[in-house]
Amino acid sequence: MQALARGCTCPPDFPVCVCGNKPKVRIVSRKPILPGQDEIMDNPRARSAKLRIAERTEFEWKED
Repeated sequence: MQALARGCTCPPDFPVCVCGNKPKVRIVSRKPILPGQDEIMDNPRARSAKLRIAERTEFEWKED
């Protein structure tokens, strides 16, 4: 997900971006959202769940 949010693929030593790539997603929450104690008590399998949120910034519409 970090790679999609980055956009530019130019090496860090380039002074100006020449690739022209734009980020495809915007990361909404940096840290994953973990289940609460109530959720873990009700559903023990939820203890390993991690919710990560990203918002799509560009969308290509493909018509058949």
